[in-house]
Amino acid sequence: MEKHLKTSVIGWLTASLLIAGSALPTGTASAASSAIEIRINNRFADTDVAPYITNGTTMVPLQVTQQIPGSSVQWNNASKTVTLTRDGETITLVAGQKTAKIGNKEVKLEAASTLKQGRVMVPLRFIAESTGAYVLWNPKQRIVFVAKSSEELKKQFASSNLAEARTAALKFPVVSSLKALDITPSEVGGNQGYYFPEGKADQFFLTGGNSISYYEVVGNHSEEKWTATFDSVKASSGLFFLPLKITNQDGELPKITSRVVFFEFMGHVGQAKYGFVEPNGEVKTLGTKEMNLNQFFDIPEENKS
Repeated sequence: MEKHLKTSVIGWLTASLLIAGSALPTGTASAASSAIEIRINNRFADTDVAPYITNGTTMVPLQVTQQIPGSSVQWNNASKTVTLTRDGETITLVAGQKTAKIGNKEVKLEAASTLKQGRVMVPLRFIAESTGAYVLWNPKQRIVFVAKSSEELKKQFASSNLAEARTAALKFPVVSSLKALDITPSEVGGNQGYYFPEGKADQFFLTGGNSISYYEVVGNHSEEKWTATFDSVKASSGLFFLPLKITNQDGELPKITSRVVFFEFMGHVGQAKYGFVEPNGEVKTLGTKEMNLNQFFDIPEENKS
């Protein structure tokens, strides 16, 4: 599906993660305002039959649900049955029926599985949530986000090592209910700024070009809570570490009152400046270290909470 340059900072983040070899794609607003896009663990799903909404339910080709990790989704053409297996539990849907079976329990569906243009169309939310995934519909960008993290990633995030936990936080699937903003990329490719409240891994800001976004890790995914663009005019933005004029924004501006840790990653040299920004705006640069994109190091001077 063709995409254009109008993008949110969430897309800038995922593009940078692709550079680092992660499985994240660019997030963009669709060129066709009526089109629906499906994003599973930060990758846009390719479909030869367009997703559509019926009875408030997004219907997608069966192959889309087969991209959700950790489960098996199969189609039996003879019985016209979709069978999903997860953790030893079997879930079945029959084409044309507005009910499904979870084990021996029958549940109602808002929309029945059906055939369209030679493809089996199934209710995305029911299938995805049955696999243990988190689903979010973004009407502003007409994107359905599906997020499901691995147990290994969740274990890394729970590490007592703050650098490891922060690295895991940047790998979580991202979801967003915010609008897409027009951003100007950094003139130096591969550069990115990170801000974490001191001692925290589950809250962070990402900056790049003229944009900034705030994220929180919730359950097995990361949620974009606020996004904004800014210019070079000195002004109060509501964030003591960003004394620049906000030109556009969406979401709720977070209240950060304690000092923050920063990493200014310079992709062209594979290094990052790091230090603190005090609540009064004073910047204390502690040094420069080698760093890979989205892979953090320990700062001994930081208070660990």
